Amino acid sequence: MKRWTWLALVGFLVWVSGALAYTVEGKIKARLDFKEEIRYEYWETFDSGAAGKDEDYSFVSSKMRFGAGFTSSVVDAYAQLHWTQFFNLPDDGQFGLGALYYQFNGAFGTDPNKATDIGYGAISQAWVRVKPPMVPGLSVKLGRFFYLSGLEGGLPKNGTLKWVKKVRVSQRMIGPFDWSRVGRAFDGGVLSYDFNPWNLTISYMHPTPGGFYLRRDDPEMNGESTHDIDIITAVLSLKDTNPYIPNLDAQVFYYYYNDERKLAGGDGLGDCEVNMIGGHLIYAYDIGPGTADFLLWGGYQWGVWGRNPTLDHDAYAIAIEAGYKFKNLPWQPWFRVGYFYGTGDDDPNDGDHETFFMMIPTLRIYSLTPSYTFMNTNYWMAQVILKPHKKVVVRSDVHFVDLTEKEDYWYLGSGMMRPDVLSYATKGAHLGKSDDLLTMWDLSVFIKDIYQYNGVKVGLDFYLSHIWGDDVVEDNYAKDEDLTFFYAELRFTF
Repeated sequence: MKRWTWLALVGFLVWVSGALAYTVEGKIKARLDFKEEIRYEYWETFDSGAAGKDEDYSFVSSKMRFGAGFTSSVVDAYAQLHWTQFFNLPDDGQFGLGALYYQFNGAFGTDPNKATDIGYGAISQAWVRVKPPMVPGLSVKLGRFFYLSGLEGGLPKNGTLKWVKKVRVSQRMIGPFDWSRVGRAFDGGVLSYDFNPWNLTISYMHPTPGGFYLRRDDPEMNGESTHDIDIITAVLSLKDTNPYIPNLDAQVFYYYYNDERKLAGGDGLGDCEVNMIGGHLIYAYDIGPGTADFLLWGGYQWGVWGRNPTLDHDAYAIAIEAGYKFKNLPWQPWFRVGYFYGTGDDDPNDGDHETFFMMIPTLRIYSLTPSYTFMNTNYWMAQVILKPHKKVVVRSDVHFVDLTEKEDYWYLGSGMMRPDVLSYATKGAHLGKSDDLLTMWDLSVFIKDIYQYNGVKVGLDFYLSHIWGDDVVEDNYAKDEDLTFFYAELRFTF
């Protein structure tokens, strides 16, 4: 749907819903917000030694969003526009996000061979939510919206559970990938029924383009359409305020993902119809001088994969994590460890496809330097989180990552980005030789509200990481298997 059609539709829906809200209640509460993120990124990436490729580059980007809407007891409505602008994208980058932004968008610049400065605006969200007064707890949302898998029942009241659910559960399978300079959304509808302490959410939707691709308002390109991807979810959540086991947040889910695009290539990735059942348990309890937390997440998948020939899809993934936060020590240190396992395919020549498929997530939450996925991957990780000031959070992670099956690929990507491109990349120079992928260390510093005046807030984030590539990376990037990534982001909101 073209942008001006969307604008007309949004205006009409907002007018109708506003009139309805005023008629029923007599008053509504307006909402207005603005976000601007200016990010500088520096990449010193893996290097294959290929001529004409640059493993060292930097660029700047701006992501501006403006939203307006209203809430009432019967109807809510919200519309958000965004503009993304790049400066000095690398036209010969070998790896990293700068190279991906250029590859996905370079053809749309004024000079197709040198589109290093490019920007575009589109509708980020445009939805209406109706809350029938005769059925308390029921709501129906229609339009373009963000969908964050794992958060269908909302965030917990308990602060420890809230962080774990938001950072270690949400968007593992479906997400708006909003950390990228474009993000994505979903067109469709969501029905939610809240009957405390339970929540039932059912949805049907199509993803928009986005992620690394600027034109997220145009679902068609080269004869392919994002509307050929159907997503259905049915989720039952138990809130941590439940009377059964306080401070337990739990969920069972069913996700259906059907991609009917007819894309060529992809090294084994293609048309698919994947069903998934799974769930999570998060529990926190006070013990000794602090709070312990435990996370269990997992899911099993079945369906069909590819075409000519069609394979039987059979895969699963599981994550187990635990932590302990000291409440009364300086900086409130929080130590966490975890393990993730996503299946791979040990025999690419049989009639089965056993690589776990991560659908369309916000991968960056789990791979802070995007360099591995949930597909054919297992890793151990350790985290430490510190709070030296009420407005400052410091976090450092280390991940030891291997491929699950050395006969399978090293997969990269975070779900569909562009209608005519699969958007998952594979590296196969290692096939059958080794499963040792990489070790990653990183450091994040989040500073919120360093300046605040009349509702305007300014925040600042820093991120630094280093990757030591192991055999798999070295087989694909023979000249240099190490990577360093740094970014600084200045945020303005009101």
